[in-house]
Amino acid sequence: MQRAAVLACLAVATAGGCRSRTGGAGEKAPAPVHSTLAVSQTATPGPARTCSGPPSDANEPPPRPLRRCFADRPAWLDAPVASLLDRAAELFDDADYSGALACAEEAARQAPRSVEAHHNRAISLMRLDRLDEARDAIALALALAPDDPETLEAAADLNINQLAPSVDRSALGLEYARRGSHHVGRRDRERAARLALLEGQALIDLGRAVEALKRIDGALKMSPRFDAAIYERGVALFELCRFGEARKTFEKVLAATPDHAHALYHLGLIEERLGEDAAAGRHLAAASAADVKSFPVPLEMVQTDFAAHVQRAVSDLPEDVRHDLGGIKVEAADLPDIADLVAEKPPLSPTILGLFRGLPLDYTDRVIPTPSGRAGKGRSQPVGSGGATESLAHALAPAMASADLQCDAGERTIVLYRRNLLRTVHDVGELDQAISRTLLHEVGHLRGEDDGSLRDRGLE
Repeated sequence: MQRAAVLACLAVATAGGCRSRTGGAGEKAPAPVHSTLAVSQTATPGPARTCSGPPSDANEPPPRPLRRCFADRPAWLDAPVASLLDRAAELFDDADYSGALACAEEAARQAPRSVEAHHNRAISLMRLDRLDEARDAIALALALAPDDPETLEAAADLNINQLAPSVDRSALGLEYARRGSHHVGRRDRERAARLALLEGQALIDLGRAVEALKRIDGALKMSPRFDAAIYERGVALFELCRFGEARKTFEKVLAATPDHAHALYHLGLIEERLGEDAAAGRHLAAASAADVKSFPVPLEMVQTDFAAHVQRAVSDLPEDVRHDLGGIKVEAADLPDIADLVAEKPPLSPTILGLFRGLPLDYTDRVIPTPSGRAGKGRSQPVGSGGATESLAHALAPAMASADLQCDAGERTIVLYRRNLLRTVHDVGELDQAISRTLLHEVGHLRGEDDGSLRDRGLE
């Protein structure tokens, strides 16, 4: 989750550290339980090239100075691969990620099919925030050993917690974590717990918090003091609108780690919903102070000014969209109403940016029950596939066909949420763009589209 400004991605330490070989092939050093993954680039040597090739990318980083894994060895003398892997693990544990990368690169050059070498390259690159290179290194390691639990754990963490969030990456990370859970040894309970947590994180990102809660509870059963899992359990409860339980969970996290930015942030969101504005302000400000990159101070704008921006965005929409909005109410509100959130099963996320209430345009000749609305969360936070709404529509189909159901579906309305939208932008220009995207998302629901269709069209 950066899992967006609202959904809690702890760059949570889920993946293990560097792997070593101490003599025998395949022997691995134990990985620290809470070390995070890191990403970087490593170039395995290819055919010799001349300097007469195409011009290099202007954004390409300059060549790195030579660093040898063992500085006392001359460049022409290779160290044994096992020694290089052991040294990479030591340097990684000492937070010398550049050194760990140098050792892993030397090992990979000597043993191009070494899973450990490419795994170590990947997690060192992740720590160095060289994520594109890390992704390639992980892909190579998985090509060599598709069922290796350590590499699957690293691949899951990279896609779920490190790369920019998207539905596809969350889904990919989920499958990596599931495969890792299937192949992890029974005695490796710590790794099994981390893989279960990764599954839970991905499921939260995909809007499947009920399933996520089960996997996170499984992680805590295997590792009851797993702090990251305790926090993520609070996130799942928050997404399910179980605010009382979520609050207690975040307070438990903060009792152990008072400056935990993500717990501070979610506690502030809960207090905000409960009308405890002073406490909410303190906790949200503390979250920004502890991690301003993840939780920048939001743009300020009063409700009347926000509503004016919404109406201006409506007037700037394409003509066909404005035609379909004819007679449809477009409103601005501070936060989603709890009744709207829990009208669907499972509930909608409290962090939705907008909502459409009512029946799609092509249902004008029928009066049937409908979910209170479908939500748009914007690009900043991956959303689910709209499965709950689709399931309800499927369940209603027989009744629609026989016209057995006759109740008021309510007036068609689109609502945009000021506080949630302001948290996703840095300035007024970005706000106007976010409002327009959210309006287009909700108009898609007005026209009968589900979230999966909107995501495929770039209106996630």
